[in-house]
Amino acid sequence: MLKAIIFDFNGVILNDEPLHFAAMRDAVAGLGIRLTREDYWNKYLPFDDMECLENVCRDNAFPLNDETRKEVLARKSWNYQKQLQGGFPLFPGAARFVRTASEQLPLALASGARRVEIESALESTGLKRCFTVIVAAEDFALGKPNPESFLLALQWLNAARNTTPILPGECLVIEDSVGGVRGARAAGMACMAVANSYPLEVLSAANLVVSSLEDMQIDNLKGLFEEIR
Repeated sequence: MLKAIIFDFNGVILNDEPLHFAAMRDAVAGLGIRLTREDYWNKYLPFDDMECLENVCRDNAFPLNDETRKEVLARKSWNYQKQLQGGFPLFPGAARFVRTASEQLPLALASGARRVEIESALESTGLKRCFTVIVAAEDFALGKPNPESFLLALQWLNAARNTTPILPGECLVIEDSVGGVRGARAAGMACMAVANSYPLEVLSAANLVVSSLEDMQIDNLKGLFEEIR
């Protein structure tokens, strides 16, 4: 039985992966590194900012020290915030789906984004109250495809509820990336992938792949959960 949903954030609710790419691309350009859209989507999209930067520098044989890391991450954050001055772009149907789901099930969020970015977006869009717990980049050491963030989200969710613990097999993760799908499955959770960032066929490791949350109904999803389990 479906008892909880764990959402990814960027690429599932907030349509800002292109903004993250542009912000990181411009930040590492100052190091003489050319970050292409193709490389970002194929190699770095699931990572948080620090992991992304470290992997980009490693792949480009750039020696990254603590001072440079701090400067580039600050520049990336500034670039990203500047792009958000026009507001927070949500995917079609995402807000409706989150609100409807929160009325029936406990929701958690597990993301590689920084907490300040997540909470700012959720506050501005009125969605923060929908989530019982939020797991952000600062809360875990190993990013996706490692399952740590999903398992931590479930641990916090169970602690907040103080009732019969929800098991991993009773959770559905909603993801948009290949690494996220792999992490969810490694956590022992079912996964529905939304093809917002990758083509449907690339996400085939998920139990279910949909093109959008726009027409997804929570009652239908509960039935599909029983089938995919």
